[in-house]
Amino acid sequence: MDKVAIKERIVALVNDFKANYQQHRKELEANTETKLIEPLFTILGWTIKDFEKRAHAQRGKKSGFVDYAFKINDKIVFLLEVKKLGVALEKEADSQVISYALSRRIPFAVSTNFEKLKIFCVEQENALNNVFRVFNRPEDYIDSIQDLLFLHKESFEQNLILKKAEDEGRLKKRISIDRPLLEDLMSIRNMIANDIEKRYPRKYELNEREEIIQRIVDRLIFVRKCEDVGINPDELTLEEITHNPYGKAHLKLKEIFKRYNEVYNGGLFAVGFDNDCDKITIDGEIVQKLIRLLYVSKDRQYVYNFDWIDADILGQVYEQYLGKILSQTRSGKSKLTNGQTHRKEQGIYYTPTYIVDYIVANTLGELLRNKKIDAKKIKVLDPACGSGSFLIKAFDYLKEHYYSNDADAKLHRLDEQGMYSLKTTILKNNIYGVDLDSKAVEITKLNLLLKAAEKFRTLPQDVELHIRHGNSLIDDESVAGMDAFKWQGDFQEGTFDAVIGNPPYVRIQTLDKNEVEYFNTKYKSPTKNYDIYILFIEKGFSLLKENGVLGLILPHKFFQGEMGENIRRYIYETKSLYKLVDFSTNQIFENATTYTCLLFLTKRKNKQFLYKRFKLGDDFRDLNSVDFEKKDSRILKENKWNFSSDKIQKILSKIRSQKDSFPSLTRKIFKGSSTGDDEIFLLDPIQENRDTFTVFSKKLNQNVIIEKALLRPFFHGEDIRRYAPLRNRKLLLFPYVLRNNRMKLIPVEEMKEHYHLAYSYLEGLKGYLIKRKIETNNSNFYKYSAPRSLIEYDQPKIMIPDMLVSNRIGYDEGGIAYHGPAIHSIVFNERIKEQKPILYLAILNSRIFWFFISNTSTALRGNAYRLTPEFVNPFCFPKFDLSKSQDRQIYDKLISLAEQMLFLYKRLNDIGDKKTSESAKIEEEIRKTDAEIDEIIYKTYGLTEEEIKIIEETIGSSTL
Repeated sequence: MDKVAIKERIVALVNDFKANYQQHRKELEANTETKLIEPLFTILGWTIKDFEKRAHAQRGKKSGFVDYAFKINDKIVFLLEVKKLGVALEKEADSQVISYALSRRIPFAVSTNFEKLKIFCVEQENALNNVFRVFNRPEDYIDSIQDLLFLHKESFEQNLILKKAEDEGRLKKRISIDRPLLEDLMSIRNMIANDIEKRYPRKYELNEREEIIQRIVDRLIFVRKCEDVGINPDELTLEEITHNPYGKAHLKLKEIFKRYNEVYNGGLFAVGFDNDCDKITIDGEIVQKLIRLLYVSKDRQYVYNFDWIDADILGQVYEQYLGKILSQTRSGKSKLTNGQTHRKEQGIYYTPTYIVDYIVANTLGELLRNKKIDAKKIKVLDPACGSGSFLIKAFDYLKEHYYSNDADAKLHRLDEQGMYSLKTTILKNNIYGVDLDSKAVEITKLNLLLKAAEKFRTLPQDVELHIRHGNSLIDDESVAGMDAFKWQGDFQEGTFDAVIGNPPYVRIQTLDKNEVEYFNTKYKSPTKNYDIYILFIEKGFSLLKENGVLGLILPHKFFQGEMGENIRRYIYETKSLYKLVDFSTNQIFENATTYTCLLFLTKRKNKQFLYKRFKLGDDFRDLNSVDFEKKDSRILKENKWNFSSDKIQKILSKIRSQKDSFPSLTRKIFKGSSTGDDEIFLLDPIQENRDTFTVFSKKLNQNVIIEKALLRPFFHGEDIRRYAPLRNRKLLLFPYVLRNNRMKLIPVEEMKEHYHLAYSYLEGLKGYLIKRKIETNNSNFYKYSAPRSLIEYDQPKIMIPDMLVSNRIGYDEGGIAYHGPAIHSIVFNERIKEQKPILYLAILNSRIFWFFISNTSTALRGNAYRLTPEFVNPFCFPKFDLSKSQDRQIYDKLISLAEQMLFLYKRLNDIGDKKTSESAKIEEEIRKTDAEIDEIIYKTYGLTEEEIKIIEETIGSSTL
């Protein structure tokens, strides 16, 4: 970018404009474009190949168009709206171009008449008034040339304008047209619900009312789409209704629905089809209000153009729409509440567009490239279709294929209904979907009909659309009732060419007992406490025909977790894996802590498969440019899937080959106590020889008398540190009797042997808390629990938090630490107790253990890993024969170093958080001792210098 040359050319353009100002004033808008605007953007690095004049678009009764769409590599990066010289941009251009850009999810928009130019960062809050950059006169192009250069082509190629907008906080609160549209749809839904209840009190159950509202809103959206695309019959518009008297508004709306039924046929407008939406009357004022919200947003900042709002965006809006629950207040009024928690309980997350596109491209797209396959006979299924985003993308692929390869594709054809188009053929022959949510099924149908709608072309009847309501996993009515889905007829198992989608992620603990028993009997893949997405893998594969292909986005926990054992075996035995994209700890879904992969299976034997793993922070959105590794399918035979390099696998094998495993060393690995959800504050001072004392229960909002209780220091996962002394901030309360709280009476006999410990320990605890200026009276925070695992708690133990970003494993030498379920404690057997358990503390806090975990465990958000027993147990320790001098020497040295680490961390703990010369000296000693421990352990495990280097490079300093 030659800034000097650009400025010289801008000066020349502005001078020419000023010299010929009066002539430019007389020019038409088209001449303003060619004589001023296009030369300006040519100077800014754009060529005629980089922009496209956009097509006409309807906006209610008014028509409009966005004048320019500027592209980088076929991707639109900003829209430009031009007005004639002298026409105020505020009049229409600003809001129009912002609305168009939002609906296309394009972050920047520009409006100009050359005399004035505005750049909008459209996704920020109130973009209309918070202008990104404004040039109020042509001279500003020169004076503020640095700002003008944000519109240079290189600025978009290098994301300079995007970075600047982020730096200024304009993209922190991202907003797109789906949000205001969603809010307005919710308002419409609520208005109709309350009017129905007012006119027909208690006539309809909540679900019946939901179905009526759903059908009306679906019809309204279909009509608006037809209007903006320009295929509305007789040029009818909903907007006309707002000009009628209130009394005639609903009658006029029914007339429009009737006309659409005559022209487009199909089930959407069929009268009296399956609910009372055509029998009820809606207040005319309500009708007019809701219609206005389909043209302009409630805050009047956005103009809705449904031609520009893709079906995919509508799908996202509808996914959120499904997440709202219509509830009823005591007054009888309907109220919309946020049901996202409910949606997440159902394991439903909206799939990002780039993921949908990639899955469809690598399933249906691959099939369409095979010239031996007849595209007209391809069957594509989404067994958990939601609002239909995967099926919409499949529709687009099929349409594009037909129009590119079929000479007759653009010709209309005849059948018993009359004229219909190829789009309808695709819906009737190629697209199949099932979902347990009946509302989702209706929305999928609507979105597909919106894709297929053409002027005066009849749409398929409801029965001709292969979108069905039902439970894809259960075909037994005795288990699922009316939700049971029979895989027969057009949905016959083994007849689908492609199975795609994003199945729900639901743990079986949340399901009905009969359903779980059915799954365990019917399917091969269940293992322990599995998630039902596992069943969708097996079911989806069984639905494929020979050479068919499956593509799903799923949590990747099944790679190593116990719950994935049988599905891993199933995939290995079928030799079906052909591609795997592992996103590791990168987040794909918004507002969800779910770690995912893309799984592709084929109904044919694969000797190899393609594999790609993204590290945290990698750019994973451009999946089409990914370089895959080829892996031998035989590695899938391993009990747990590990896709590390051969060199890493060799190191892991050396670790696993050691003689002492966790089961051979431990008496028990136990999970901590689950505490009650009450917050309890001690009211009485702690005193010796007290059998009762008083606490305040926040849950009950009253004082509670506690009799004969055991109090112990309580630890959370974050309280555990490497080698460090135990520092707790809370107490755990084991009550015998908790009055007024209906808690089960715990007999004193069960705790008799531990009872004396309570008071003797409390005094020491009291001193501990006072020393650290922690109140022991009113401000103390408690949890309560039933006394489980008391014997184990009282033993010396190694404590491992079940989720860690770095290696920090603690030690309780005195058997005093109680903890929650996020910590797993190791109690060693008698053989190890006779030795010193801190030997194993040193090994578990070493780099070799963390290397093992980071290569074999399930990765979580923020580069964290699970350290539950299923991932810890496979780690093996060297076995020391203390009768041999060399083993005794190594053993004694490691114990000495471990004791040194405990001592150093205690000294550091006593100093506190202050940074002093002494603390710096201790920290340096800790580093040296740590390195010495690692060096001894590396040699004990028989690692080579190259293998040690791999470990050091892989995990860096993450263990410290």
